[in-house]
Amino acid sequence: MRRETRSPATGRKSEELPASAQVVIVGGGIIGCAVAREVTRYTPDVVVLEKESDVACGASKANNAEIHSGIGEDAGTLKQKLNVRGNYMYDDFVRGLDVDFKRQGLLIVVTPRSLPEEALRSMGEDELREMLNVKIPEGIMAYGEKAGIKGLRILAREEVLELEPNVTPEAVAGVFDPNYGLVCPYKLTIALAESAVINGARVLLDTEVTGIRVEEGHVRGVITGRGEISTKLVVNAAGVFADEVADMAGAGGFRIHPRKGATLLFDREVTSEYVHSSVALFKLPGMKKERSKGGGAMPTAEGNLQLGPTAVEVEDKYDTSISAEEIEEIFERFHYLLPEFPREAIISAFSGVRAPTLDEDFVIEASERVRGFVNVAGIQSPGLASAPAIVEMVMGFLHELGVPREPRADFNPLRPATPRFAELSDRERGLLIREDPRWGHIVCRCEYVTEAEVVRAIHSIIPARDLDAVKRRTRVGMGRCQGGFCTHRVAAILARELGVPITSITKSGGASPVFVGESKDMLMRG
Repeated sequence: MRRETRSPATGRKSEELPASAQVVIVGGGIIGCAVAREVTRYTPDVVVLEKESDVACGASKANNAEIHSGIGEDAGTLKQKLNVRGNYMYDDFVRGLDVDFKRQGLLIVVTPRSLPEEALRSMGEDELREMLNVKIPEGIMAYGEKAGIKGLRILAREEVLELEPNVTPEAVAGVFDPNYGLVCPYKLTIALAESAVINGARVLLDTEVTGIRVEEGHVRGVITGRGEISTKLVVNAAGVFADEVADMAGAGGFRIHPRKGATLLFDREVTSEYVHSSVALFKLPGMKKERSKGGGAMPTAEGNLQLGPTAVEVEDKYDTSISAEEIEEIFERFHYLLPEFPREAIISAFSGVRAPTLDEDFVIEASERVRGFVNVAGIQSPGLASAPAIVEMVMGFLHELGVPREPRADFNPLRPATPRFAELSDRERGLLIREDPRWGHIVCRCEYVTEAEVVRAIHSIIPARDLDAVKRRTRVGMGRCQGGFCTHRVAAILARELGVPITSITKSGGASPVFVGESKDMLMRG
């Protein structure tokens, strides 16, 4: 059944629900959009269903953006295997998408705090020196070699401080991993979704899955709040809701227990040179916080510094709150690693909800009970880094289930992005302004974003329909003032371009209005 609806956020027509599709993907995060793009190499007949007002609205927009190498993952797990492979695939994975990817590396710092206090008390000076300078670094190297992580090297204290002068003077030694990378996770997700659409896929937003139709052990359709799509292949990439979607099909058997991670973000002008690689403090297994790699200090792809994340079990899958206590916990945890850190440079804090299973491993499988249903669940850190290898594994199942194996001759690997005015030369800026004067109208002073960039985001392949969606595409509101200057300007542009009253503009779709009403109306009501 086809049905046309209107977005509750803007009143605009939503894309028509198709009657059928060869592949339906539930979830518009990094994994769902990456799988969609790869499927379009073989067939354009794929639909992505996302219940939020934009792609990348879950953990894909709220993680620390690191492309882990596999260091810190439990040996022998599917997570570790796919992390190591995914890391090495990343350069090819992002090629053609016009998304920045940088391998800045990871510095693992070894200090006396790498050992438990009882060990420090019981060891002699020579034994302690041997442990910190030799045994721990060599143990990290051996772990990396066994996992297939290449290029690790041991650093003496002097080399650690030369590489990162701001780390604790108690540093004894270190290990440098050159494989660690950085990418903007939400920009990558948007790019993958747009590339999929360029190649024929449909991405349907504000479309919640409410059921999976299964007949005689085979998938036959996906039921949504807007109608049903007939299909024989479903990929469950629903993040923290993957267990619920699997249960709809009778293809479950796992449970997601949400785990929140909070991260602090700092002013780029103050901290852009504070660390150059990602930096983490090594602790022996058993000393880390439960089910966490421990976090660290790392730059973002745009140059802001981050501290975190935390790891807190929560009951609510929507709980992205951050308390003053959580912020203080992060500062206290990393004060030892970076004792001179300018904590007053904090500009924002954010959190995301991870989707671990009780086994703490990825669940990637073609269901044996329901033919045509593929689970891609339990994708927590290092899901972003593992994405290329996860997609490779999922495509193996889909080919077995009927997706063509022969690539399309007309697949387009290129997805051009809108130029960033802040990164252009004066000559390039002048040419754009002559073509369209809106390129010369700065609406965000902190990030130097123009009206033309905002307009292009609103009318892009995956259109931005609210303030957060514009922010993810342009960085408007992500600077030092956190939207104090630009929010009402962007809202006015959204209202104008969408043809709706400014009071209809939302922060992130649904029930998140930015304005409560017209001032005169409120005064008239008393």
